[in-house]
Amino acid sequence: EFAARRGVVYTRATAPETWTLPSHASLFTGLYGPSHGANASWRWLDEHHLTLAEQLSARGYRTFAFSANPYLSPVSNLLQGFDTVRYSWRGDEAERCARATHAKLLPDDRSVEIAPGWTPPTDHEGEGWPEHLTAYKDAGPVIGASFLEWVDEREGAPFFAYLNFLEAHHPRIPSAEARAAVSDPATIARGLATDASLFRIMAAMEGKGSFTPEELAAIAATYDATLWDLDRATAAILDGLEARGLLDDTIVVITSDHGENLGERGMFDHRWDLHQTLVHVPLVIRYPRGVPAGRAAEPVSTGHLYGTLLALAGVPAPDLGYPLPELGASKVVFSELEAPTPRLPEIRAAFPDLKGDRWQVRFQAIFERPWKLLRASDGRSELYDLDADPAERVDLALDRGEIAGSLREALIRWDRERPRYDPSLRSASDRPGNPLRVDPSLRDQLRQLGYTEETP
Repeated sequence: EFAARRGVVYTRATAPETWTLPSHASLFTGLYGPSHGANASWRWLDEHHLTLAEQLSARGYRTFAFSANPYLSPVSNLLQGFDTVRYSWRGDEAERCARATHAKLLPDDRSVEIAPGWTPPTDHEGEGWPEHLTAYKDAGPVIGASFLEWVDEREGAPFFAYLNFLEAHHPRIPSAEARAAVSDPATIARGLATDASLFRIMAAMEGKGSFTPEELAAIAATYDATLWDLDRATAAILDGLEARGLLDDTIVVITSDHGENLGERGMFDHRWDLHQTLVHVPLVIRYPRGVPAGRAAEPVSTGHLYGTLLALAGVPAPDLGYPLPELGASKVVFSELEAPTPRLPEIRAAFPDLKGDRWQVRFQAIFERPWKLLRASDGRSELYDLDADPAERVDLALDRGEIAGSLREALIRWDRERPRYDPSLRSASDRPGNPLRVDPSLRDQLRQLGYTEETP
């Protein structure tokens, strides 16, 4: 409904990477991963990068960020350049966010680690999983209210705001109203009873246990319900801007840093490969003064929002020593997974027979409609016609060898010619924070999201 009111929907939007840190670094700098350097082995955005917030702040914009994700915090420097930063787990909003999250908890929910009825696994050795984790993640209404309060205090100055919601991220606890809006009672009951904790879904990915089709449908329905909650929270923000007479003068972007596996190909979570479940993301832009309404079907990258937003705001493109593409400027876009993240330590402790290098494969992908070529560091290549096969069920790499070869050459050329990250440009203060020592509340938030080995 919002997009139809003079907005544009990009139906082929692609995330630069499949997890928070590198994807956000691309969003805020316009660079792909091996150019900005923020990845699993260096969990930090170096200070020499000029972020979108810094560019706009230098031109008189007030800047605001609200993060429900512990990766968007001082441990990563992703929010460099924002004047006002608020967090769901710390400061004045923490209690409000905790109340908003816990208000969604249902007594008979046994599905995830923060649910009242969930019990930790007992069939493995090693460090035990905590009984329950304190959650501050489902903070949508609080984020919106905090942002609108800040808008009212800005004294008429132009503003740039980034609002990070985490309702759709594991562990998912949609409201009862949301569950009822998207699902039937039997599926709701099955979703509450299905253990979809990190330990179980990671074990299933390793071939240790499985889910029935009915359980997978219930997991998907729970995910859909979180989107319903997000829709309501987003609508409140847009209505608030409209009531203040600001909406039509505000560039609004709705997008995501990555997708999610919900059992496709036996996979869950994210950070594992570059299939569409992980890199195909929503992207809506509304700005009646400068964006024609409609639907755009050509491939675009959310990494190109950097140049697009500067152009829409009338800010001259900075000379950063590399091209600053805008959405739609190129018919070819790319995505990659440069450095996969490790599995949960609990999984290694429970199943010591697992191969240690399974998740160390790197991936790159090139998109040129209708084609997508996926290339892995172990030599595999896959080719898909996304117009005819959006679910990537039929690999055409052998049948359409000429097309696969041409795209492979283009991917290699792009990788060879783009700017490379230079560690020598790091300053003395460029050092990833260790959440295990820096902030106990931040450590807890990372753990509940599955980032249990985030120790740079």
